Amino acid sequence: MRTYRKLIPAEGGAFRRHLLQLAPEDRQSRFAGSLSDLSIIDHCARIDWLKTLIIGCFIDGELHGAAELHFDDPRPGWRCELAVTVEKNWQEQGIGTELLQRAITACRNRSIHTIAMICLLDNRRMQHIARKFDGHLAYVEGEVEAEIKLPFPTQFTLAAEAMDESTAWMSAWLRSVESLTRLAS
Repeated sequence: MRTYRKLIPAEGGAFRRHLLQLAPEDRQSRFAGSLSDLSIIDHCARIDWLKTLIIGCFIDGELHGAAELHFDDPRPGWRCELAVTVEKNWQEQGIGTELLQRAITACRNRSIHTIAMICLLDNRRMQHIARKFDGHLAYVEGEVEAEIKLPFPTQFTLAAEAMDESTAWMSAWLRSVESLTRLAS
């Protein structure tokens, strides 16, 4: 069962494990270069959870995809940077598209006007996903810069995010109760 929800700081270890599971070519795409395990561990340790929102795709309780949003300026109307990662065995199943959709909703609800993504020229998957959401692509020095302009939030986007989060957390709680019940039997 797939569940999409925001990670809390205590789940930083799950995010680190997810990034460490990425195939070498996916690490290359995500970080625009080869990254060692130690560099990924360092990246995760430096996450400022006050300026970062990570939306995860959990499959049977395990994190296999993530949208990492960085809000560099907390003022409303600013832009944020986005990176999406999906582990190799889970690619081509719509997870990246769903993560971007949820990231767009979260950004709209925080009055962000623009999401910026930078990817390598050969990362056709991210370019395709950005185009699905009317992303403007600019080709600059071996990279592709995608910008997605966002409309203002509405009561529907606010309700959608609140309902998605509450449903996801309720599912996680029920799954934990179910596993505790099995252990007690």
